[in-house]
Amino acid sequence: MPSNSKLAALWLFFILLCGAALLRQTLLQPDFPLQTDVLALLPENQQDPVAQQAFGQIAANISNKVVFLFSGEDKQKLLDGVKAFSEKLLQTGLFSQFSAQLSEQDQQAWGKLYFPYRAQLLNDTQIARLKNAPQSQVTKVQQQLYSPFAGVSGSELKNDPFLLFREFISTQGSSSNFTLDQGYLSTEYQGKEYIILHADLLQSPYNMQLQGNLNNLSKLESDIKTRFDVQIAHTGTLFYAAYGAQSAKDEISTIGIGSIAGIILLILLVYRSVLPLALALLSIGCGLLVAFVVTVAVFGKVHLFSLVFGASLIGVSIDYAFHYLTERLVTKDNWQPDVALKHIFNAITLGLITSLIGYLGLLIAPFPGLQQLSLFSVVGLLAAYLSVVCWYPFLTKTASTAAIPKLVFLSRWLSLWQSPKLRLYLPLILLIFSFIGFSTLRFDDDIRQLQALPESLKTQEAQIKTVSGVGQSQQLLLVRADSEQALLTRLEETGEQLKRWEKEQVLSGYQSIAQYVPSEKTQKENFKLVASLYQKQAALLTDKLHFSTPIRFDSQFKLLTVQDFLSSSASQSLGFLWLKEIKGVHSAVILLNQVKDPNRVKAFIDLHDDLTYLDKADQVSHVFKKYRVQISKLLIAAYALISLLLIWRYGLKLGIVVISPPVIAACVALA
Repeated sequence: MPSNSKLAALWLFFILLCGAALLRQTLLQPDFPLQTDVLALLPENQQDPVAQQAFGQIAANISNKVVFLFSGEDKQKLLDGVKAFSEKLLQTGLFSQFSAQLSEQDQQAWGKLYFPYRAQLLNDTQIARLKNAPQSQVTKVQQQLYSPFAGVSGSELKNDPFLLFREFISTQGSSSNFTLDQGYLSTEYQGKEYIILHADLLQSPYNMQLQGNLNNLSKLESDIKTRFDVQIAHTGTLFYAAYGAQSAKDEISTIGIGSIAGIILLILLVYRSVLPLALALLSIGCGLLVAFVVTVAVFGKVHLFSLVFGASLIGVSIDYAFHYLTERLVTKDNWQPDVALKHIFNAITLGLITSLIGYLGLLIAPFPGLQQLSLFSVVGLLAAYLSVVCWYPFLTKTASTAAIPKLVFLSRWLSLWQSPKLRLYLPLILLIFSFIGFSTLRFDDDIRQLQALPESLKTQEAQIKTVSGVGQSQQLLLVRADSEQALLTRLEETGEQLKRWEKEQVLSGYQSIAQYVPSEKTQKENFKLVASLYQKQAALLTDKLHFSTPIRFDSQFKLLTVQDFLSSSASQSLGFLWLKEIKGVHSAVILLNQVKDPNRVKAFIDLHDDLTYLDKADQVSHVFKKYRVQISKLLIAAYALISLLLIWRYGLKLGIVVISPPVIAACVALA
């Protein structure tokens, strides 16, 4: 296929457009179009949009948070260190807001929310007491009044003579080991004082620019540790994402630089000229440039996974250049660029087509990660191919004068492979090895195997979980119902089962919106219990406390709704448990902490259509398994299609011979 100047000029114009597009995609955009979140490679759960929203809401709530745990033996130094840290935290360029000291408004949020509904809010202990021994509530009130530490005011006693609200509110809003001390969430553990601080990220934890500011945080932590003699532990998705991104960058550098260095040495050794090196790097560079620009245009961003794999394209796309450059080296005395291109055109085109068939098979898989990888590979190879076809003839007008080095050695090496015994026995040995390997082949689709996390991060996370008594869990229970009240009732029923499991140590605890907003049925039952308490025990309490006027129950029932709770600042850390209505279905999630017997939980849930057990790691592992099977089928289909193409081109016998090496190579790799 002779080249022509119009085609070369058109391809040059396209490459220049891609260069301009690259500048626009990288320099003129607020965020660099590079993605590091491994979950972005996975398909959305199209079969269950409610489950997909649940995961998204939980992930957004967890991933945008960072937790700091300060520890020290001197309480005053610890307080001073936290204060100094808080004053400079926002200057790191990482966080939008943080909570160190709870404001008076935050501390009063739970009371303001619940006080108007106090006659219908009871905890489990109070319900049992009012049902079985309501007279003991009078004794309990007396004990608190005579206690020097209770601090019961006259106003409180007037509004809540049985002190029910005081006991109820003490169990709300705190699900950890921390208590308020001078406005800070603090605790004592194994002889040390601890203070915890929460911060919200300014952007996504996977944002590359945000991760670049982590050095500022490291410097701040180091300064605070030195000045105040305190220890600081931190945990959050940001730190894991940054570690993963840096690891991927290192891999790209290793693979890319290593490949390019090897290619440069090989080209200089064989061709002994700078021009072939420049041509080879030109086609590789064009391939990666066009692949990056097109992938960003289609997907919005390029995942680091695609770039890591794209680095390996260097070894594939360079073959097109090698074909042409070797032809130039061999036919130096009769060098005609157009004739040389025509001579190798069929070979490199067939090589391109077979490669494209393999990668295009992945493009039809409903898997965003594979689709992006496929597109990047296809476009990169095609661009490298077109660079060779369009430009090389114009850039190699003169022939190479260097002789092929080590020709004698190469001839002997080639003749070794012409041995009939070697050509027969080596493939047979490799096939036997493959069959033995297949007999012991096992697949592990667990995504946890991909987590090569640093010990320092895991140690800090474990310390925070141990001291605080809570941890970030992505084991969820999705509950659905036809209405808000039906959902709250179902959450309460499920909560009873979870409490039994908690006692049996099936799990360590749970969080549900129903723990903070009882259903209408429960609120009315509580209201009746409180009304009965006033009716039967008010006279006794009046007598015991020597009130001048009788105690009366004058509260009116007013339903506390989920919207009331979500509108309050008290719900800031818990509102994500309630999901938006989707297609008429009301749903909420229950966070399960440290599930120790997931099979028992799953067995129970399988009996109820309105419950779904969600474990992100298990779901992703299941997706990996599903698509591993599908990809295997696609690869087999690709091999079959390429085989037919080769048989059509070369005939049955030679076609089978040509396809045998990659088939044997794949089998040996698996074995």
